[in-house]
Amino acid sequence: MRFTFLGESTGTLIGLTYANLFPRRVRAMALDGVEDPVRFLAGTASALAQSFTDTDPTFRQFLRLCEAAGPDRCALAGHGPVAPYVEGVLRRLRHHPIPAPSATPPGELTYGEALTLLKFAVLPDPAIWPLAAALLEAAAQGDASDMETIARGYAAEEFHRGLEPGIAILCADSPARQDASAWPRVVHRLQAISRVGAAPQGWAVGAPCASWPARVADRYTGPWNATTPSPILLVGTRFDPNTSLVNARLAERRLGNAVLVTHDGYGHLSKADP
Repeated sequence: MRFTFLGESTGTLIGLTYANLFPRRVRAMALDGVEDPVRFLAGTASALAQSFTDTDPTFRQFLRLCEAAGPDRCALAGHGPVAPYVEGVLRRLRHHPIPAPSATPPGELTYGEALTLLKFAVLPDPAIWPLAAALLEAAAQGDASDMETIARGYAAEEFHRGLEPGIAILCADSPARQDASAWPRVVHRLQAISRVGAAPQGWAVGAPCASWPARVADRYTGPWNATTPSPILLVGTRFDPNTSLVNARLAERRLGNAVLVTHDGYGHLSKADP
């Protein structure tokens, strides 16, 4: 039997592992949003770092495209350069929450909640960038009610239950090299790689691995240079906040028979770009 497989994001690790274990059994394989298995397996902090290499560059593209679109199509435009305007909003949030009087229930938007929304909701999905700009503009004007209502969904049990399968895979394949007491320092160091991604992903996804009780019995750690009968199709998006284009380029160089299609766009996975 020969294997036909489409892998996306973390699913690309499954594809790369299978292709290197059983190269002669691969009929056709396409991998979109490629993870780097070498860095992924080097420990939780390394796995996280490679996942948000392009998070901040994607955020800068969001701001650049907003300014280019102008105030008719982007609510954040029209106050002068967009990047320093939004930086001012984030700087204000770092010191004081922004009121959210019409949120459900009423409350305040914090800096951490704003980063969580950017990392998990906004940057992976360019289709909602105009809406995200409108919500940020409302917060800039002093009312973060809509942002706060959405942010609460990312603190809810349902969201974290959805993360748990991926956390279990991460902690088994890439155990943390630091214990829970050292994890705050790990997140602080990761902020040098991504201001937007380090804290949301470091705490929600990475921190559980610092106290994960189980260890995998037999994990595959390479090599990653197998040659399959037909070429493996790799797809990398130039500005992907979750899986950097460099990962796909590394996979193309390592594999004996692969071709890379570079999607010159934005968002997590090529299908996310409208």
